[in-house]
Amino acid sequence: MSCDDAKALLNAWMDGEIDSIRRVALGAHVKTCSSCAVDLEELENVRDTIRGSIQYHRAPAGLRDQVRLALRGAEYLDHCSARSTGWRVWGGVAAAIALMALASAPFLLNARNQRQLVAEELLSAHERALLGRGVDVISSDQHTVKPWFNGKLPFSPPVTDLGAQGFPLEGGRLDYAGGQPVAALVYSRRLHRIDVFVRTAAGQKQPPSNFERNGYHEISWTRNNFLFTAVSDLNTKDLAQFVGLLQTR
Repeated sequence: MSCDDAKALLNAWMDGEIDSIRRVALGAHVKTCSSCAVDLEELENVRDTIRGSIQYHRAPAGLRDQVRLALRGAEYLDHCSARSTGWRVWGGVAAAIALMALASAPFLLNARNQRQLVAEELLSAHERALLGRGVDVISSDQHTVKPWFNGKLPFSPPVTDLGAQGFPLEGGRLDYAGGQPVAALVYSRRLHRIDVFVRTAAGQKQPPSNFERNGYHEISWTRNNFLFTAVSDLNTKDLAQFVGLLQTR
């Protein structure tokens, strides 16, 4: 067996989808080929990592009965009209599949995934602001920015000016993330913008403490019943310094 043939079968090997003859041949090849052995080990490590991080949940007890009822409904419609047999049967099957997806969604979307979705949404809000409306109220005075939010949000976000520490306040804006309106406080560090999203903590999903994507960094924390998330393409050292200054004020 050549290396090209072996590499093409590694994924099928992992999934138990090759016959016994090719499995024996592939096993013999891997024992004598260090390159293919390394590829197989990497695939096994990825599989073990995924299995170790996923939470498994049982489907609801009534899901099987609901699917059976949906399929029986499709059979009934099939007998009612011969002309629309194919359409009605497949319609019933589609309904059953949709029912299964809806019923199992809360189990598949675990808390870790939900936290990451919030982090992605906050990062998208930051990217949108970089492309368009970045600031609604332009001011370096915290006593101007803070009251600007009055009547626009059901809470009053804490606002701090860190100009003396090298992170001047640029202003603020209204944004939307995590299923609710949020305050976005805008700071700068040289040519970099920092958005600090402020939300009430009650009943809200908190993103991971640290999150990175496409060169952007997020740091999130909770204080005084508020959720804070700082987002920027600033290097992690300076962003951590900025967050530390905010946390102490």
